Amino acid sequence: MNARKNALTVAMTAVALALIFPRRVYGYIDPGTGSYVFQLIIAAFVAVSFAVKIFWHNIKNFLLRLFAKKEQ
Repeated sequence: MNARKNALTVAMTAVALALIFPRRVYGYIDPGTGSYVFQLIIAAFVAVSFAVKIFWHNIKNFLLRLFAKKEQ
């Protein structure tokens, strides 16, 4: 059991060091990446807008109950 724990500790340390001190990578960001990110942002906005449209009645009732004055 102790040997397994030591092996796991060594493996986790090796992974952490590999992530902290990476080798040099010669790469670039493709010109299409910007348009892809833009599409993701637009898609997220449309999805949130659609979800609000679908659940507007529930959202409105929740906010009304949240801010309604309590009757005595």
